[in-house]
Amino acid sequence: MRLAPSSLRGRLLLGLGLGLSVLWMVLAVWLHHEVRDRVAAVLDERLAASARMVASLVDAGAAAPAALTQGGRLPLRGIACEVSGLRGELLARSGGAPEGGLALARDGFGQRRLDGEVWRVYTVTQGELRVASAERMAGRTGFMRQVALVLLVALCLGLLASLALVWWAVGRALGPLSSLRDQLAERGAGEGRAVATPPGAVELEPMVATLNQVLGRERDALDRERRLTDDLAHELRTPLAAIRTQLQVAQRTGGARAEHARDAAQQAAERLGHSLDQLLALARERSAPADRAALGTVLDEVLEELAAPIREQGLSVRRAVSVGTPAAPAGLVRIVLRNVLENAVRHSPEGGDIVLTAVGEGRVGLCIDDQGPGLAPEQRRRALERGWRGHGGGRGLGLAIVTTIMRRTGGRVALAAAPGGGLRVRVSWPPADSA
Repeated sequence: MRLAPSSLRGRLLLGLGLGLSVLWMVLAVWLHHEVRDRVAAVLDERLAASARMVASLVDAGAAAPAALTQGGRLPLRGIACEVSGLRGELLARSGGAPEGGLALARDGFGQRRLDGEVWRVYTVTQGELRVASAERMAGRTGFMRQVALVLLVALCLGLLASLALVWWAVGRALGPLSSLRDQLAERGAGEGRAVATPPGAVELEPMVATLNQVLGRERDALDRERRLTDDLAHELRTPLAAIRTQLQVAQRTGGARAEHARDAAQQAAERLGHSLDQLLALARERSAPADRAALGTVLDEVLEELAAPIREQGLSVRRAVSVGTPAAPAGLVRIVLRNVLENAVRHSPEGGDIVLTAVGEGRVGLCIDDQGPGLAPEQRRRALERGWRGHGGGRGLGLAIVTTIMRRTGGRVALAAAPGGGLRVRVSWPPADSA
């Protein structure tokens, strides 16, 4: 069974409350023993002072014993006195003193049971006389009980006051957490404003910094979802409209024109499928598994996937790839190589060459050269931006996806003119053993 409170406030109150209770309990026990011993010492001193006073009175004159008997008053209230000779004969006794003799055989403190009561006795010898003063232990016990009761009440009130102070202090100390909660409750989805550390809560700065990082990642994820939605709406609108138009033409006409409309609708459907693949790749790049693989292995798999379009166009792929493993997840490396090689295949002329060479400078990567129309310097600067449309029916997503992935994985991508007049795309990563 779970007994610990589930809230931070409850845990603090329970811990501090138990700690204070134990502390006050130990203090109460210690004070009780200390007060009991000190009060007993004071009462014994009072008893001894009474006996010494009576002894001095007796020594001052012979009338003192008679006065002690006749007056019936005690030298000090609550104390009984008795004067006797050294042989035990009783000379004088105060009112309320028990019969049977109070004096002890030796001077000092002791206890005696007389008339069914226990007495605390102090005896002192003065010349030929022996003076004893005594008080009932029942009176002492009652007095000590009163002292203990007063002490217990005071300690209980102190404990309650301490617990109330702890309740107030914990509430004040947790105030910054309430302020932080209010800030989070007022935030809207994807809000760019950072969460501020509440005043007087320096200890919360690491948590607030981490929280801002998490919120930043969530904001980036929402931005990516919005951009993905915008891309879907933008990129799918045109091919869907083309498919709808061509199908309507095919339904209303016949012969060669209808056949041409169906072919155009099929091409638009293929472009639509390609755009969907690119958009899905862009959406999945954040969740790609973190396993790594040799660059040559990933390249073989991508070339095998593109074998059909390469054969259809009669392209020749020449490769010289060094052995190495990039410091990037294999799934992301696959998306990069596939997008770059798909662009090279799409823009290469029939029977052309695609040349793959390894990069140097201590990095793992490829230079992909095609023999297509290439890009002008201004076009190369814009080609890595999302939404830029090149010639040949490009949708403006492939190289933008490559740029996003390379930025995430610490890679580099660069565009240049190929020696044969086409486009050179250079992608590279740090080696895995350097990560």
